Amino acid sequence: MKLKIFLNIFCIVFTLFFVQTTTAMDEKKLTSVQILNLSEIALKKLIKNKEIINLRRFINDARAILIFPEVYEGGLLFGAKGGNGLLIIRRNDGKFSGPFFFSLGGLSFGLQVGAKSGKVLMTVMTNRGLNSVLKERMKLGVDVDAAIMSEGVGYSAESTVRLADVYSFSDNKGLFLGGSLEGSYLQPRNDLNFAYHNRKFNADDIIEDSKVNKGIDNLENIINFINE
Repeated sequence: MKLKIFLNIFCIVFTLFFVQTTTAMDEKKLTSVQILNLSEIALKKLIKNKEIINLRRFINDARAILIFPEVYEGGLLFGAKGGNGLLIIRRNDGKFSGPFFFSLGGLSFGLQVGAKSGKVLMTVMTNRGLNSVLKERMKLGVDVDAAIMSEGVGYSAESTVRLADVYSFSDNKGLFLGGSLEGSYLQPRNDLNFAYHNRKFNADDIIEDSKVNKGIDNLENIINFINE
């Protein structure tokens, strides 16, 4: 009798755990799909924004592209920023692999006022930059040389005196007064990657596995349209 009660309790607990785990995975899968869909919209809008000079050329020359559809930032004496996005990597044949999901975040201190959101696109121009991005946690301007191209309308690549591994573009003049993406961190969203691809990735997998291509046809078409 006791064994039967124990087995019944075990079955109930296992069922509840399975249902909760499945629900959580479904929610993360939905989140990853939403990020992908919003990234397509963000990429179109950023490319069409004539105030963002030379973005098309940077995209065409990029080793990889990071897209964050919405980066939220706000603060008073100190600020915080954050958002989820994705990475696609250009293969040797010119096509892309991905998507691989990432989060962008960071803290800043000093005089800063406001709360805004913006679309952010980063072009990874070098293998060094890509290898740094694929770390478990990477800081822009610290672990990799980054040029912030989003702090002024009309700001272009020719305006910077150095070559960077990563260039950042935004759809506004800066997410808020006193804000900057430099010093922000990039971190893989392993949970979203697993929910979307149903497998785990490490940096070597992402670099070497050129067969990872799931649902990014629209992103590729938008990028290919630039050259037409």
